[in-house]
Amino acid sequence: MRIIFIISFCLSFLSAQDYLDALIQDVLHGSRDSAAIYLPTMEQRYPNNPSLMYLKGLLETNGEEAKTIFAKLYNTHPTSDYGDDAVMKVAEYYYAAGLYVQAANWLKKMPIYYSRSEHIERAVKLFLNSLIVSGHKDTAIFYSRVFKRQFPALDVDGKIKDLLKDFEKADQEKEKAKKFAPIITEPEIPIVEYENKIPAVQFNSDNSNGIYSLQTGAYSVSENAESQKINLIIAGFSARINELYKSNRTLYVVRIGHFNNKEEARKVGVQIKSKLDLDTIVITNN
Repeated sequence: MRIIFIISFCLSFLSAQDYLDALIQDVLHGSRDSAAIYLPTMEQRYPNNPSLMYLKGLLETNGEEAKTIFAKLYNTHPTSDYGDDAVMKVAEYYYAAGLYVQAANWLKKMPIYYSRSEHIERAVKLFLNSLIVSGHKDTAIFYSRVFKRQFPALDVDGKIKDLLKDFEKADQEKEKAKKFAPIITEPEIPIVEYENKIPAVQFNSDNSNGIYSLQTGAYSVSENAESQKINLIIAGFSARINELYKSNRTLYVVRIGHFNNKEEARKVGVQIKSKLDLDTIVITNN
């Protein structure tokens, strides 16, 4: 009864959001007692509050359960104040568990959806390292170039060089150790699978009925087209892939937007050239 009175007294002076934020800060600074006491009552009052979900995840001592809570927070409230924090918590759980492919799939959400997050520098470094240690060095180098353009204030070149150097050193030590150890079979590393459900960032001028689009490339290998599409999406352009059949083979073409006239399309083409140094052509949609 006394606990309920204290909670009601506190909430009468602070808004629920301010109070939740204060409890979250307490937990982040190592003080968990107050939050643990107040959590059950506040859950009854605000069961779907994203801040409360984040607080609950912080208090959860079971890593798997905490990861599930943070993932639910991201999936249900991606634009909340703690959306980026939740993504990082899930990614860090997988990274710490050595599940680098899963970690990369979560970390890549940060530059796409939370490019202004306070965690972006750490996210970029963990993402690149996750790709490197999971055997996708070329993909990491590709993304380092993308991030260099997207985040000019970050020392991306320095980060990727250090990560590659550390990886090569560890790889050399592993090879050296093999000479003095029994035969060791390396675990098969799964291929990074990029989600096809990334929502495209739409231009104000983008119109599905527009008769013109921009084309940045045509590839015989779908993975190459997918890489360029992701590159464009990260930079803020609504890219898509269309399949064309020509001379008894399939081409995967990367296109951007739907425009009512060629001038609108050319203006966006100038932006793409400026941001990504990609040449574009204006095509007529069939």
